[in-house]
Amino acid sequence: MDTSTLAQRERHAMADLMLEVGPDAPTLCKGWTAYDLAAHLWVREADPVGAVGIAVPPLAGVTEARIAKAKKQHPFAELVGMVRSGPPKVSWARPMDAVANTLEYLVHHEDVRRGADASIAAREMSAEDDAEIMDRLRQVAMLQLGRRGVRTVLVDAKTGRKVEAGQGGVVTVTGTPTELALYAFGREAAAHVEVLGPLAPAGPDD
Repeated sequence: MDTSTLAQRERHAMADLMLEVGPDAPTLCKGWTAYDLAAHLWVREADPVGAVGIAVPPLAGVTEARIAKAKKQHPFAELVGMVRSGPPKVSWARPMDAVANTLEYLVHHEDVRRGADASIAAREMSAEDDAEIMDRLRQVAMLQLGRRGVRTVLVDAKTGRKVEAGQGGVVTVTGTPTELALYAFGREAAAHVEVLGPLAPAGPDD
C-alpha cells in the first residue's frame, strides 16, 4: 500500500502514539482505552463478522464480542502492529483505503492524542492534506450530519470552503479541516471550532 497517503500516514502516526501512551490510555471514544480502539480498528478491517455490527447497530453485541476476543488473543503491542500493517489482502478496506480510512484514522489518531486532555492544541496540516480532508468530509457529510435535525455548514477557516448537510435551522461550524472532521464525527467537545446557531445533538462515539 502507498504509505505516503494521508490515510496511511495517520494510521502509522496513531500506531506510534498508541505505543507511546500504552494500552490503558484514555481516548475520546467514550469508555474506550487505546487497547479497545486498536481492537476495534482490527475487527473493522479484518473480521467480516465483527465488522457487521459497526454498520448495523442491532448487531453491536457481535462486534463487542469480537473486540474482546481480539484483545484476549493479541497483546497490545502485537495488535497495534497488526493495525499498523494495514488491512489484510482479502479485506474490503484494502482497495478502498483512501476513501474508507482517511477520516477514520485522522479522527482516531486525535482520539488517542486528546484522550487525556480534550483541550490539547490542534495540529497544523499542509494545504494539500486540508484539501483532502474537506473532500472526504463532503463525501460523508450526509451520513455524519444529515440526521442531526439541523442544517450543518462546515466552514474551513483558512479557505472559506464549505461542506453542508442536513435540514432545519442552520448551524455554522468554523475551524480547520481536522477540527471540522472531529466535530462531524461526534467529538464536538474536543473540536476547536466556532459554532453559531442552535446546538446539534452529539454524533457517534466511534
